[in-house]
Amino acid sequence: MWKGDWTTCRRVLVFGGSFDPPHWAHVRLPERVRRQVGAEVTLYVPAGRSPFKRERTLTEAHHRIRMLELALADQNRAAIWTDEIERQRGQEPSYTVETLERLRAKLGEGATIRLLIGGDQLRAFDRWKEPDRIVELAELVVMVRLPDTREKLLTELPAGFDPKVWAGRIVDVPGMAVSSTEIRRRVAAGEPIEGLTPPAVAAYIRAWGGYGGGNDGATEGGEGDC
Repeated sequence: MWKGDWTTCRRVLVFGGSFDPPHWAHVRLPERVRRQVGAEVTLYVPAGRSPFKRERTLTEAHHRIRMLELALADQNRAAIWTDEIERQRGQEPSYTVETLERLRAKLGEGATIRLLIGGDQLRAFDRWKEPDRIVELAELVVMVRLPDTREKLLTELPAGFDPKVWAGRIVDVPGMAVSSTEIRRRVAAGEPIEGLTPPAVAAYIRAWGGYGGGNDGATEGGEGDC
C-alpha cells in the first residue's frame, strides 16, 4: 500500500464500498481507472453503513479493514481512509457528501478529487444525499462493466441528467465475474473462493471463520488477527 502521507497528494481517486469481503475487481479495476485519469493514489473508504443496504448487517469493521489491507498489500498507489467507520454512530448510514466534505478540508482547495462509482450507482445517483454538492466537491468517474454498456447507461440516467455531460465521465473497464455477495454465498456453502479474491483474503476468511464458513482451528490471537 501507499507509503507515507497520502494527504500530500494533489490528485486523489476516491473509491468507497462495503468491501465485505474485498475481491479482485475491487483491486484491479480502480487501479486501471487511476491510471486513466492520472490520479496519484486511489483512496479506499470502507463504509460505516450504506444508506442503500440497511437491510443487511455489515461484517464487523475491523475484519473488513484487515481484509482490505491484505487485498491491497501489493498496491503501492492505494491507501485506506477509515473516516466513515470512525465517525459511525449506531445504525446511522454513511453519506458520501459528508465524507467528501471532510476529505476536501483535509486536502485543501488545491487538490483534485475524483469519486469512482459504478453504473448502477449512477442510475440511483439522484437518490443520494445532496448529489449536486457531491459533484461540486468531486469530479465523478463512472465505471461501466460488462454486460452493461456505455450506450445503455446513458439512456437510463436519472431524470434531468444530461447524457452529453455524463458521457465524458464514463470509463470502460473489463468485465470481472465476481462479487462480494457470491463470495459470501460460496463460503457459507463450503465452496472454494480461490481466484475470486486475493489469496491472503481467502486465507484470512478461513482462519477467522467468517461468512458462515466455520473455523479451521486458528485462534483469535493467531496470525491475521487485527
